[in-house]
Amino acid sequence: MTLGAEQNVRGPIWGELTRAQNRQAVSNLARAFHLPRTQAKTAILVMLDALTQSLDEDALSRDRLARLIELLGSSDYERVLETPTLMGAPSTQTIGKDALNVLFGPEAAANMSSHVANAAGISITVAEYLLPVVAAMIVGSLSFLTRAEVIGFIRNEPAIPEDFTAALQLPVGRGSSGFFNGLTLATHSVYGDADRPALFGHLAEEVRLGANAADADPYEPVRRIIARGFGMRARYVPWFAKLHVWGTSALQSAGTQAQQRLNQFRTRMRHEDR
Repeated sequence: MTLGAEQNVRGPIWGELTRAQNRQAVSNLARAFHLPRTQAKTAILVMLDALTQSLDEDALSRDRLARLIELLGSSDYERVLETPTLMGAPSTQTIGKDALNVLFGPEAAANMSSHVANAAGISITVAEYLLPVVAAMIVGSLSFLTRAEVIGFIRNEPAIPEDFTAALQLPVGRGSSGFFNGLTLATHSVYGDADRPALFGHLAEEVRLGANAADADPYEPVRRIIARGFGMRARYVPWFAKLHVWGTSALQSAGTQAQQRLNQFRTRMRHEDR
């Protein structure tokens, strides 16, 4: 399977992980922990699958969204993603544990080591050190994918038109349809503005305190930006998704009925011609 094909199937986060470090990030991670690449890859995919299910079943709460925004305000995670030598650094373990708790929640994060260890065929001890690094890389990937759009929201730059129909086509990868017509504004040349931590920190605090809570969720665009980064389903328009499913089913049923009636009409006409 090619890089582009894997990205389309497994989503944008996996696409970033396989793009980083001249497409050697997964191999470099394996070498850092003295593992075969297949085991490192399995560990990453198990974590991504668990993360996808977690977010799909539990939409981002206000507090969880705020904590995630704070992580995205740090350029440290992008550096881990792009720097092989940081995979084994003590600082990566520290920020990675923070990322792990935010992404999965403390309870799920505590149980993740045994789950990944069993799936990848590695020891729990190795998994306990591996998971924070992978979590840091996941946040770094999400930061690359969403940074420009979140900064645009904070600075009140012109919004990008939404396309709810395209939002239902998942997983969403770079260059394909998505919450914002598949347009990826994030760049990979810099780690971000010097004032980025302050910008993201202020946004996180507003989200946490519920500023303008009387309005119809002013931070909905941020949720959608992050959801698109994860390649998640358009959870915030569930009525549209249900309508889409109902409409597709109704059209299929109508088509079947029309075909049956046409066949009956043709049969009757043949009998009358005789």
